[in-house]
Amino acid sequence: MTKSICVVGAGVVGLTTAIVLASRYEVQIIADKFGADTDSVKATAVWHVYLVPETAEVLEWSSVTLQRLLDISRLYPESGVEIIGGVELFRAQRRHVPAWSHIPPEFAFLTDDELQRFNEPEGALHGSISSLSNAPVKWGYRLKAPAAKMSSYLNWLVEQAERRNVQFRRQHVERLADLSCQHDIVVNCTGLGAATLVNDEAFEPYKGQYFVVASNDGSPIEYIGDDDHPDGMAYVIPRGGEVMIGGSAEAGLNDLVETIKWSDVVARAGRYVPWVRHSASERPRQLVVGVRPVRPSGLRLEREMLETGTCVVHNYGHGGSGFSLSWGCANAVSALIG
Repeated sequence: MTKSICVVGAGVVGLTTAIVLASRYEVQIIADKFGADTDSVKATAVWHVYLVPETAEVLEWSSVTLQRLLDISRLYPESGVEIIGGVELFRAQRRHVPAWSHIPPEFAFLTDDELQRFNEPEGALHGSISSLSNAPVKWGYRLKAPAAKMSSYLNWLVEQAERRNVQFRRQHVERLADLSCQHDIVVNCTGLGAATLVNDEAFEPYKGQYFVVASNDGSPIEYIGDDDHPDGMAYVIPRGGEVMIGGSAEAGLNDLVETIKWSDVVARAGRYVPWVRHSASERPRQLVVGVRPVRPSGLRLEREMLETGTCVVHNYGHGGSGFSLSWGCANAVSALIG
């Protein structure tokens, strides 16, 4: 007989897991939030191994996911997945080769000439240059990787799940054991919600904030990230007809209070992209605030037997890498179920 599986959670991890499992089992997704109401829709969603320990398993899951996203971007343009290039800059971190550098289609360290241009970018604000004179960009790298407009990608994942006869039910789950009488296996993909649902005290949430501005003919086509900016994280990410300008990664904060100012973000991110200071400042903008489900000890992907005899597979705590690990972790869940 075909096993009945319930996936709890309808974010990017839950949807992807349900799609993979639906090739072998009867699958139902239960969640109290779907689509635009989920935390996943707030993700900047550029493939990266971020805020999760770079273990061998994580690197394997990220590699599997990247290959799948490359296929999706090529075969399903309506999915919202595309390949973008970008640069990451570092001022304080020691130069090193990222453990995942062999995975994306392109990866290369920036040359001395490129670093010099980032330290003296054309059109930069003189005050910004002065304030950063004691914290120059020391190294960085250029890469290409998949990115997704999450509102489009989540809708596409729902359509893929429906085509595989995945059933959806809106319900708030208080205890996983309550699902035991209806399903053979329960898969816990509740993200930060697992902190309460299964009393997991290993979380250290990271609050993130950024602005979204509609793109135009002059907007950037590559992203740039400067996590070490002394005045706060700075990035500009074009994606799916919009540009995300930020941002923040505030450890230990688990609230959705808006605290960053547009003027501050412009001063940081506009240093590299003059479009931010001019065209972007004249366009309507939306502030997005979310919380990343970080577990410093690593994401939880393992089996557990409830007292009721029901098997639970946990798949949560992906930090800032839910999009980047989703397909690999879904395959790992399937392997655990057997």
